[in-house]
Amino acid sequence: MRAWCGLLVLGAVAGTARGSPQSLAGVPEAVEKRYNRLRSLRAEFEESVSYAGRNRRRERGSLYLLRPGKMRWEYSEPAGKLFISDGKMFHLYSPNANQVRRIRPAEASDMRAPLAFLLGRLDLRKEFGKLTLKTVEEGIEMTALARSEDAAFSQAVFTIAPDTFQIRRIAVTGQDGMKTEFQFGREVLNPRLDPGLFRFRAPAGAEVVGQVP
Repeated sequence: MRAWCGLLVLGAVAGTARGSPQSLAGVPEAVEKRYNRLRSLRAEFEESVSYAGRNRRRERGSLYLLRPGKMRWEYSEPAGKLFISDGKMFHLYSPNANQVRRIRPAEASDMRAPLAFLLGRLDLRKEFGKLTLKTVEEGIEMTALARSEDAAFSQAVFTIAPDTFQIRRIAVTGQDGMKTEFQFGREVLNPRLDPGLFRFRAPAGAEVVGQVP
């Protein structure tokens, strides 16, 4: 599954982003321009999952992206949890179960997977179906529908900073109604990252399930 989650534009667009609908029309391209310049990214995140308005869990940690194709979700809460893409496979390690799940990107239903679109050249109108934009108190809100009912999600709602076009928040709604929300802060563009961060090594004794690379 592709699509999802953290992504400069001409001053004329930035200066009018809070204004008329005509000014909002250029926001997707402004977001693309910001994130397509990236080689790497580091940010802190908070993740929450809810269903029917009830929160099921709240987690947090650090996100690392390295193009092409690599990302690492390193959790401080719960400590030890990892979600890593090495460019070919997703690996999810759950410390409570001491289990590793291996998932091919095309088969991933995990709501972190939509953020994988940040790992290639970003084209929002290609990655998603219909896009709608409006101004909200937090900045600019962009709702992106899934291109197909076969996708694991039905829509993703992005909250975008109107001055920098940084993605501050993504709320992904699954086809089953479950909502996964990611909030991002302390974003650092193009930090130097050790490639070893994206090589997954299963902890000793961990059960490994899922696809064999």
